[in-house]
Amino acid sequence: MIAILGDSTGSMPKEMAEKYNVIVVPYYVIYDDKAHRETFDFDTLNYYKNVMPRDKIPTTSQPSLEDFSKIYKETLENYDSIIHFTISSKLSRGYETAKKASEKFEKGKIYIYDTFTTIGKQTFLTVEAVRRRDRGEGMEKIIEGVRSEDKFMEVFGIFETLKYLAKGGRIGRAQSLIGGLLSIKPILGTKDGITTPFGKVRTHIQGLNWIIERIKKNIELTGRKKVIAMVEDAANEEWADKAEERLRSEFNIIELWRTRMGVVIGTHIGPGAWAISYHLLPD
Repeated sequence: MIAILGDSTGSMPKEMAEKYNVIVVPYYVIYDDKAHRETFDFDTLNYYKNVMPRDKIPTTSQPSLEDFSKIYKETLENYDSIIHFTISSKLSRGYETAKKASEKFEKGKIYIYDTFTTIGKQTFLTVEAVRRRDRGEGMEKIIEGVRSEDKFMEVFGIFETLKYLAKGGRIGRAQSLIGGLLSIKPILGTKDGITTPFGKVRTHIQGLNWIIERIKKNIELTGRKKVIAMVEDAANEEWADKAEERLRSEFNIIELWRTRMGVVIGTHIGPGAWAISYHLLPD
């Protein structure tokens, strides 16, 4: 059987990982001179409310070569092979390190899939692999199928500030927005693996309306009407609640997952942000 692995940078909630039998590889957030593993029992709300507002902004790290190697070795004791869906190689060295670790094992046993994205879309790519595996597809067919579904998925986040993104060096194409924001809230996603601005709004409701219209347009373009969605927040439950309500009222929601944004990604996004990811399923 093929094991499907994801990164904690995908913000996959514990219930989702258990439902789809995904092994989640924890990344690290570093503060108080200690590296903390981003596991399911990490207190994310306390982190956003009490740790991030400190003068010294925490830093993050991908797992070490030894971490990846240990996880792969343990997984292969129970599975025949592995497909590991990592955060974009342009946002982290996790893919590169995972690739090196995989080379320690028999050729063809482990495939490292660069998702070129993060948070909810990264998770949806991972879950698509599970669906295909459970339908009986082999490794090559799974990889090919997941790539073909990528264009039917998107992720958009509404940021309170770009300070954290700039500080962590993950700002990508959003660099052009620095200095001209004032009360503007950028709508950011990923494109070609890089953080990319898709729009600018002044209020959260304008941002939510923009995302809703974007989804409607893509439903019209693709003809796909079934929607799986994820709403996540960095201690902004108010707007995550409103986003969930709108999604449920506007679309044919097959599944909707609510979760706190993973702290490794949240460290570069900042408190108050929220995001919607979605996957348009075939009928």
